[in-house]
Amino acid sequence: MTDTSGGDYYVMKKLIIAANLGKVRVLKFRAAGEDPIEQAHLIEEPDAITEVHVETIPEAVTDQAGRFGRGARVGYETGMSYGDEHNLEREMERGALRRIATRIGDILKRADHPAWILAAPQSILAQLEQALPTSARKTLVSSVGADLTQCRLQEMEERFL
Repeated sequence: MTDTSGGDYYVMKKLIIAANLGKVRVLKFRAAGEDPIEQAHLIEEPDAITEVHVETIPEAVTDQAGRFGRGARVGYETGMSYGDEHNLEREMERGALRRIATRIGDILKRADHPAWILAAPQSILAQLEQALPTSARKTLVSSVGADLTQCRLQEMEERFL
């Protein structure tokens, strides 16, 4: 989902959620106050930051692929593996996407489903949007194809304000 209105959609936003496969970061939009010095800014929700452990293949499997000799030279004592990967990495990525989407859905539910913007790496953005709960997708204003989970707050304000 991207903004096509070309207008002031940033004015109506309430939350910016930056996510990747291992982290969810939540920023709240704070409008300018009555004081002329006070400007619109973003506030990071420190207790909303979620680190999700992304499992590696050695952590997920209990054994190595079988090793069988296959025409090795004389004196060469190791064999070559005939093991298959069976799309394990893809399944692990899907599981991480589901966990992140569920976490985002929980954050939005607690905030009473405000308008929000999603920032995630371009490689997972479409899949993450599809994995979101329906209520979260309905209030999604825009999405940004970039990993902003480590971005400084000042850079986030320059980008979104």
